[in-house]
Amino acid sequence: MKELVKPKGVQKLPLSPVKEALARHENFYMTTHVGPDADAIGSALALKIGLEKLGKSVVYVSRDGVPPSNKFLPRTDEVLTQIPYDYTYSCAVVLDCDGTAARVASDYGFIERARERVLIDHHRGSQPIFEANWLDPNKPATALMIYELLCAMEIEIDRDMAQNLLAGLSCDTGHFRFGNTTPEVLHAAGVLVSRGADAREIAFRMFDERSLSSTKLLGTAIGKMQVEHDGALVWTALSQADFLAVGTGDESVENVVNVMRNVSGAQMAIIFRERRDEDGVHARISVRAEEHLRADLFAKEFGGGGHAAAAGLRQRGDLDSIIHKVIGRANAWLEESHPPVPAI
Repeated sequence: MKELVKPKGVQKLPLSPVKEALARHENFYMTTHVGPDADAIGSALALKIGLEKLGKSVVYVSRDGVPPSNKFLPRTDEVLTQIPYDYTYSCAVVLDCDGTAARVASDYGFIERARERVLIDHHRGSQPIFEANWLDPNKPATALMIYELLCAMEIEIDRDMAQNLLAGLSCDTGHFRFGNTTPEVLHAAGVLVSRGADAREIAFRMFDERSLSSTKLLGTAIGKMQVEHDGALVWTALSQADFLAVGTGDESVENVVNVMRNVSGAQMAIIFRERRDEDGVHARISVRAEEHLRADLFAKEFGGGGHAAAAGLRQRGDLDSIIHKVIGRANAWLEESHPPVPAI
C-alpha cells in the first residue's frame, strides 16, 4: 500500500502535474464518487473519450452504475460496475471526490495498485493525497475542470464530450440557477452548445422528466414531509417499504430534496432513504441549505461531505434513531453561527 501524503489546509493546485501524468501513461483505470451524479459521470466520460482520442486505453468503473436520469448521456453504456479481469493499467484517475476509500465507487485496491494516481476534484476539503493532484474549490463543477484540461491538452471536444460536460455543469449549478454560476461557467456552456451539446434535453431529462414510479415516490416523500424550526427546516424519510410499495429504488428520489428546499421559508432540507445491504441497514441522507448554513460542514460532522449548499452523508443503524440524531443536530445547527465559505 502506498503511503498517502497528509498536507495541511485546503489547497488550490494547478492542472500542469495532472496534464503531465496523463501524458506519461497509456492505460488508465478511472472512477468517481459513490452514487455518481452527472458531474461525476459526465466528467469521467468526457475525459475517457478525450484520452481515447490520443490512442490511450481507459476503463471507467462505478459499482453504483448510472442513475436513470443520466442514462440519456452518450456512452454511458461504457460505465462498468467492475473491472475486466484481464485489464492492465499503470495509472488510476479519481474524479469528483476526495479520493479516499470511503468516498470512491470502486474497490480501493485497484487504485492502490496503480503505479501513479491522479486526483481531480472541486470539493472543499479534498487534499492532494496522490502523486498528481488538481484541486480547486473555486470551480463550481469538476466538469469545468475537465473542460479546461481538455483545452489545455489541445483535444478537440466532440458532441459526445460536449453533452457530457454540459450535463456536469448543469448538475452542479442547478442548470445555471445557483450562485456558483460564474461567467466562466456560462462561457464554457456556450462553447459546449456550439460543439453540439443540447441544453434543452439536458434540462428536461435531468430535472423534469420522471417515471411513473418515481412520481409516485415523490408524492410519498412530500406527503411524509415534516416542518420544524418555524419552517426553516423541512425533512422527509423514505423507508424500504415505501420503495417496495411503488416498485422502485433509491435512484428514483433524485431532486426530491431540491423540491423540498423550494418550500417558502425553508433554509435547510433533508431527505433520509432507508437502504438494506449485506452489512445491514443504513440511511443515505441528502442535505440542501442556504450557503451560510454550510451543508458541507454539517455533513462532515457525520462523516459526509459536499458543498456549502448541497451535501450528503450515510449512517448505519435504525432509521428512526438516525433521524432523531440528525434532525436534532439540524435544529441546533440553525441556531449556530458557521464559518463563511472561504475565499481561495
